[in-house]
Amino acid sequence: MDIGGTRARIYEFEDGLRLGQLEIELPVVDRKLTTEENSVRRVQAIARLVNYFSSERKVSRIATACAGRKDPDRTSVTLVNFAVPLPGLTATVEAETGTSIGPLFDDDVAAAWGHLVSPKSPLGEGGLNTILLTAGTGLAEALWVNGEFVDKSDYERAYDLGLEEKLRGEGWRASGNPCEALCELVNLRRQRYPLDQVVLSGRFVHMDRECLPYLQNRLNLEVHLVDLPEAPALGALQLLQASAS
Repeated sequence: MDIGGTRARIYEFEDGLRLGQLEIELPVVDRKLTTEENSVRRVQAIARLVNYFSSERKVSRIATACAGRKDPDRTSVTLVNFAVPLPGLTATVEAETGTSIGPLFDDDVAAAWGHLVSPKSPLGEGGLNTILLTAGTGLAEALWVNGEFVDKSDYERAYDLGLEEKLRGEGWRASGNPCEALCELVNLRRQRYPLDQVVLSGRFVHMDRECLPYLQNRLNLEVHLVDLPEAPALGALQLLQASAS
């Protein structure tokens, strides 16, 4: 499952390929309600989605990627930049459905692993050092350098650099052109890490197609657009399986 800022999706996979999916729009944040009330509405919506999915398929556990900062036990979302927290998420879902969705994996880490194991993505191929950027309600970023992911604590987040607002889906939807902010972020990363290619996913696949040759010429790097919305869920499955082995 992938829980974002506006949607929650549950996928089924076979050999890294998506077989099917179930998706809901999460309740829009109502400014007339308290943060706690908005949070409860979203947690309940996720529980209903899980119940519908798992009751038909007799599923006892769902690997889950989720946006936002988690508590130490990865059972709740305590802070999210463009939505509301999800307190008691795993406990509420399990109590109401009998299905475990914990631990909650970080969506940026999970998206990176999803791209790494998916046959649709060039990440990890040919030993190329890569920056992976996925636009959604926020921005997920990963750096694949010298055959491994760079720990995200080793570099300043795009949010702290003032660039996430420009690169998340809503930041450039009207113009269709996130090129300048993309160039700024990639060039900042190149100051520290040798990069050979850029992989763009999520809502970046809907940007103005003139952006692709512009970015390749401006950055002098290979730039790939990869339509892989299932990446966070696929990566969460990979991480859950790895933790169980």
